Amino acid sequence: MPFTLTEAHVRSFLDPASTGDWVPFVTAIDPNVRWTIANTREDMNCCTGVFNLQEWLDKVTPSMRTKLEGSLQMKVGALDIIGNKAIIEATAVDTMQKNGKPYDQRYCWIMIFDDETGKAVVINEYMNTALVKEVMETNP
Repeated sequence: MPFTLTEAHVRSFLDPASTGDWVPFVTAIDPNVRWTIANTREDMNCCTGVFNLQEWLDKVTPSMRTKLEGSLQMKVGALDIIGNKAIIEATAVDTMQKNGKPYDQRYCWIMIFDDETGKAVVINEYMNTALVKEVMETNP
């Protein structure tokens, strides 16, 4: 039976991220996902590029994790489902940089899910890359 995308499915893996628990999020993503962050040019100074899940875990996650106090906490604002596509607006909450400044990031994710597995196979992520670059440059 084909998978039907629902708000409940998306919230099941995004809501735990509001407390810094990213395990459900990672398990909801296909290993071969095409994850584009901001643009297709890879630039780890602002965490942009195209990644599969392992590349995201190896390159993007550690580079930001070392610049923030604790785990990134993200809260979903708006969430719309259109067929097998979820459009998500989210913000970083209660997250501080190592330098003591708040990490006031906003995200827009467009996620496309596989009709059979229910896993995200395409993610187009938009965020304030200037803020990411500042975080990378001003935190030890």
